[in-house]
This record gives sequence, structure tokens and C-alpha cells, in this order.
Amino acid sequence: MKAYMTNGTYDFLKKLESKHPQITFHFMRDINTLAYYEGTGKSIFTAGRTYDILFSKGTLQEKGFVVMNHIPVTVEGQPVFEDRFAKRQGNVETMPGFQAFRLLKPEKGHTYIVFTQWDTKVHYENWKTSKSFQKAHQQKTVKQPAYFADRPFLHTYHLITEEEQD
Repeated sequence: MKAYMTNGTYDFLKKLESKHPQITFHFMRDINTLAYYEGTGKSIFTAGRTYDILFSKGTLQEKGFVVMNHIPVTVEGQPVFEDRFAKRQGNVETMPGFQAFRLLKPEKGHTYIVFTQWDTKVHYENWKTSKSFQKAHQQKTVKQPAYFADRPFLHTYHLITEEEQD
């Protein structure tokens, strides 16, 4: 399974739904608008990004708060990084407000995305201060892992609801 995403204006991206009624799009906003969908085959986006979905939990919802943690990983470190996620699955989906999790590996480039969807931002903040989060993110050292190619960075979004579309 693959994940596809692109950025643009909401009005432009929303037109994709009528051109591709077989696809379930998720439109989300921070400063800009992002269109996201999952499927197989070739991307419908001409200027988008394609990811392999390595791990998946939960079902994406039409409403919610999305956090995308972008983690640049060295080529040599990719197996270690992926193995770390394989071994630590099971924590986040037990948290109140959890909706979905995806570990996305880029087809081009080296920046993975840890995608989580929550009922609200408050649920995400509760996860960040939980013992489960601390356990999942504990490091043996204070410096970043050797497989990081650069500093990770976060993007947060809220899904655009019917009421917000007009």
C-alpha cells in the first residue's frame, strides 16, 4: 500500500474529488492545504510525494488532528530505523483519542514520516506527556541516533470538515 500527498490551494485540490470519485481524499490544513490519500498504483498527483506504508494501525478519519514527524534517515540507517518501529508497535494505539498511525517511507529522498491522527490536539498532547510516550522515545544517550541524517521536524494539521469548506 502507498500513501500519496501534495500541497496546494484548497479550491484547486478539492476539484480532484470530482475527477477521481473512487479515491478517498483527506484534506488537511496548517498554513497551507495538503491532500492525502492511500492506495495502490500510480499517483494521480503531478507534483506530489509517494510513500510506502511500512506500518499501519487504525483507520483514517474525516475529522481530527494530524501530526507528521519528518525524520531524515541515512541510507545505512534505514534497516535499523525500520526495525526500531517494528519492535515498538503497540503503544500509541492504546491511547485515548488515537485514530490512526502510519510509518511512511519515501520513494524518493530519505525523509520518513511518522504519521499519527488524533481526535483532537489535546489527545495528542496527552500522548506526548504519557508514560507510554516516554517509554517509546527513551534514548540511551542524549544525542540523536546515528541513523538520523538531519534533525527531525514536525508538521501539524487539522482535517478540513464540511463546515470549513465554504
